[in-house]
Amino acid sequence: MYHSSPPLFPVHVLHVDDDVHILEVTKAFLERSGHIRVCSCSSVQEAFEHLTVYPVDVFISDYEMPEMSGIEFLQTIRGHGCDIPFILFTGRGRESVAVSAINSGATFYVQKGGEPRSQYAELSDKVMKAYRQNRDQQKLRHLSRIFQVLREVSDTIHGNERREEVFARLCSRITSEPGYQNMRIVLFDANGNVTGVYHAGLEEQMGRFLSYLQAGNRTSCYKKALQSRSGPVICAPDETCVSCPLYSGHHDAHTLTVRLEHAGTVFGIVSVTLQPEYARDPDEQAMVQDVAREISYALHHFLLQEEHNEMENLIGTNKKLDILNTITRHDIRNELTAQLFHYDNLLELSHKYPEIAHDVKELGISLNNIQEHLMFSDVYQKIGIQKPQWLSISRIIENIKHSHEFGNVSILHSTGPLEVYTDPMFGKIIINLVENALMHGSRVSTIQIRFVERIDSGLLIIEDDGMGIPDNKKKVIFERGVGRNSGLGLFYTREILGMTGMSITENGTYGKGARFEICIPKSCYRFYKGEELMNALHTSFAGQVHADDS
Repeated sequence: MYHSSPPLFPVHVLHVDDDVHILEVTKAFLERSGHIRVCSCSSVQEAFEHLTVYPVDVFISDYEMPEMSGIEFLQTIRGHGCDIPFILFTGRGRESVAVSAINSGATFYVQKGGEPRSQYAELSDKVMKAYRQNRDQQKLRHLSRIFQVLREVSDTIHGNERREEVFARLCSRITSEPGYQNMRIVLFDANGNVTGVYHAGLEEQMGRFLSYLQAGNRTSCYKKALQSRSGPVICAPDETCVSCPLYSGHHDAHTLTVRLEHAGTVFGIVSVTLQPEYARDPDEQAMVQDVAREISYALHHFLLQEEHNEMENLIGTNKKLDILNTITRHDIRNELTAQLFHYDNLLELSHKYPEIAHDVKELGISLNNIQEHLMFSDVYQKIGIQKPQWLSISRIIENIKHSHEFGNVSILHSTGPLEVYTDPMFGKIIINLVENALMHGSRVSTIQIRFVERIDSGLLIIEDDGMGIPDNKKKVIFERGVGRNSGLGLFYTREILGMTGMSITENGTYGKGARFEICIPKSCYRFYKGEELMNALHTSFAGQVHADDS
């Protein structure tokens, strides 16, 4: 939440009056609190000269002066675009003077005379009030401009511009704001190597800065920002910054540095160099933090876009290979059909000519191997051809129970709203494991499917009450070509699971049943309540209709 910033003491007041005694008394009264510092000028010309050298927060001016009146002095200042607060402090009490002063842009009008203590207390109060109002107005204008930048950044992120264009434009836009000298975005990879630098306002120093970074060096503010989680790191140049290649240009400025992080991924840092009063302002720090969040989200967005493009390219390539493989297999099957016809003829001849029987047998084995290779390539090429999806385990199991005949075998499951992010062929994995139990379990009567959560993963368990698998075969059953039915099902089961970082092992006890455990990473499963909610709403609605009918 943004708030009014506290005054930066002392407040610099420029007092113009041709009466030296008034100047001395005013200075003495106003500087008592220590919050105000007064520079006294006995002429307007002296005041103009002072303006070219020293900062001024508030003007105090007499009305009647030899060179020009206080109203003319005010009009001259406003005519040059200066909006510094102006207090007309005069002994003239006519209402027309006050009206003229306010119409010309005066902030306050204070009349001289009366009891000195109360008079100067009022003047001091008006100085502080004018100063605070002006600072708040400047801050609102400044924050409004920064908010506009954030809107532009957000719009750009969702546009079609490349990352380089987005960040280059952002840096230029931020440094065009009053008080900002330069800005840089430094991106690192997981190993800490620099992968990109975007900047504005550092054209002359950028060469040395890049060489400094590429040599493995990091500025002290960068190191602090990468370790900080509590907001921007504020850096005022000191002896720890001497080695920084940007040090020479930062003597009269401060730096705010924030690390760029989104969804647990640290991308790098963003750093802005700005005037000290801006750097110390909590509102300014909050705005820089917001800019960092926008940049972090943009980086996350671009990363997802790159991964999406890579996935699309991979899927496109796989589809082309799928078409090629399908055509190739079709041609091979046609040739194989002709060879099998000739094989049948040779098999009949081998009964008449026993001397060729061995060769015919070997030919048959070779043709059978070709058929198995074709079957394997047909299944294997489908792995990864489609994008991973969130699949309901309960729905998969129920579909299997309704579409397959399992005789007297009971299939029980307690997976609830569990969903798994995996290849769409995951359903075939469940089918293969169930069929594997029926085929090899010998005495299977029940197959149970359940899910167990662990600290860093989850286990989908498919177990039966059959014979189980001997200890010396628990690993080799996942190899291609092993087992009574070639082991093809368990082999490509493992391959499909590996596409989304899953793994499968068999941990049953021989003689008591097989137990297949699919290890699923935390990021690849969830408990989706949407379906349960819809069922509850449907039940509630049906009950309401029944009640209305009765």
